[in-house]
Amino acid sequence: MARLDEAPNPQAGQQQMTATQRYLWIAWVNALTMAVIFATFIHIGIDFPETVTCVTRFVDFHAIWGAARIALDGNITDAFQRETLEQAYSACDQVNMYWLYPAPMVPLVTPFGLMPFLLAFLTFAALSVLVLMLSLRPLLPNDKVALVAFLFAPAWLPALLIGQFTVLWCAGLLAAITAMRADRHLLAGFLFGLLTVKPTLGLLIPVVLLADRRYRTIAAAVLTTLVLHTSSTAFYGLDYFRTWIIASRDHGASLAENLAILDVMGSVAAFAAQFGAPSNVALSVNLGVMIVVAIVLFLVWRQAGAKSDAACAALCAALPLSTPYLWHYDAAFSALSALFIYRIGPQKRHPAFWIILAILWIGPGFRVLNAYTFQLPWLIPPLIDPFVLFLALAISIQQLGMGSDDGQHDERVA
Repeated sequence: MARLDEAPNPQAGQQQMTATQRYLWIAWVNALTMAVIFATFIHIGIDFPETVTCVTRFVDFHAIWGAARIALDGNITDAFQRETLEQAYSACDQVNMYWLYPAPMVPLVTPFGLMPFLLAFLTFAALSVLVLMLSLRPLLPNDKVALVAFLFAPAWLPALLIGQFTVLWCAGLLAAITAMRADRHLLAGFLFGLLTVKPTLGLLIPVVLLADRRYRTIAAAVLTTLVLHTSSTAFYGLDYFRTWIIASRDHGASLAENLAILDVMGSVAAFAAQFGAPSNVALSVNLGVMIVVAIVLFLVWRQAGAKSDAACAALCAALPLSTPYLWHYDAAFSALSALFIYRIGPQKRHPAFWIILAILWIGPGFRVLNAYTFQLPWLIPPLIDPFVLFLALAISIQQLGMGSDDGQHDERVA
């Protein structure tokens, strides 16, 4: 800290501003790189149902758009039939995508069925980025460099390219954490309830809420979940609920049988299966990891709670690690861990810290960047994602143990 009798140094301030502008320029270059990759992917990676009779690309938004069109036709349960769903977006036989979302997801996606596919796809991507920006701003209010960097982190690329809900889910999680930090218990619970529209990612959220003694948040989340799912199921019919359960069970069984050959699955179970473990053993390993991680997470949150950046970083790493149903794009949670680790914020760090932060910031984006650069065949999600997520969990706990996160969240000015 400067002494009071020291004269200010305008030249130092000018140098600091120059450094800030330099890093902001680098962040925007990264954003432009992502935009180029996205545009290239659209140009060469998607067949458009409006202009061709056969869709051959594995872009999940085809299934979302097809389900929206079926919902507009009035019989949403047909979306659970793969053949009917494929017909809704003119798919070829080799495409094998499913609609497996609970009833509350239907009204959220139905408006996209009113648009041509490309417009719907771009609107969904833009909406995802916009909502993410809104959720990041309260956590980085005075740091434009970090805001741009985390908004356009390579970790989001896989989810954006195939039109998945991961970015929106992560934004909802950030909003819920922000609400908890402001002790807005009912709002936080409402946001957690909304996250159940994609329930596989939130297995450990009840653990941290119990550990942090957020009983009003739990009550609000339970009430929101009940209202959301019972009302939507009542509107679309009990057949939707029953069909969803059956389709999800059958799909899960099919995935379990094919863990060893799914190079887009990034869970611990997939990692074990890729190295020769039978599916039942691989799933048991994943269950064991989930139990251990849940215990660690409970202890961390009981000690530090939602107002600790290190505890929040640990949560963002633990959520994807806990589920065997972890597609490569869902590992984007590593960017959230990087965000909270960055927020812990001492100005002077060992270079190794920034290297680790960069690894987490890229996360599942390694595979996309590899496809555009080195094209290494072994750089696949079952190898990348568990390593990145365990690294995020380890550095989060290490930061908490070092006492770097003191629970105060004064924002640094860029």
